[in-house]
Amino acid sequence: MGDNQIIPAHTTSDTANRITLPKHFCDRQPFCGTQSFQAWLLLLMPGRYRLLTDDQVKNDPQLEPVRLLITEGRVPAMAEATSAEEAGRAAIVVRLLPTAISPPPPGWRISFPRAFDPFVPPGCDARAFSILFSLDGYWEIWYTDVLRKSAFSPLGAKE
Repeated sequence: MGDNQIIPAHTTSDTANRITLPKHFCDRQPFCGTQSFQAWLLLLMPGRYRLLTDDQVKNDPQLEPVRLLITEGRVPAMAEATSAEEAGRAAIVVRLLPTAISPPPPGWRISFPRAFDPFVPPGCDARAFSILFSLDGYWEIWYTDVLRKSAFSPLGAKE
């Protein structure tokens, strides 16, 4: 693994489902100090997750209500029983989960939530991960098999 922050890092989780983050990943905020902190994982698609800070989730109008539900137990006002949200919006509550990021030793680690286990794509090694910096400016954690399949797809192909 080199020090280039753009090159994906490939790693495996331990038996407690923790992923040790590559050193070059941790050379920037919020990985400073010696205290654990809360972050969030957003399921973008099966096998692909975006790592978000608490501030990023607070400032996103779609994610903030889920954050409040999780952190404060605030339940939104009930809509009419005969109405229903679009399925993707309704499922957002299972797509955002809090996680803990812990400092060294052996290195900064992220606890990968077991609640995401049902979303592991079939035939995928559930302990092999790739961490990369997206063109959208976010750190993402992919199952390596999902990243490999996406990397071999023709450019511009729809998933």
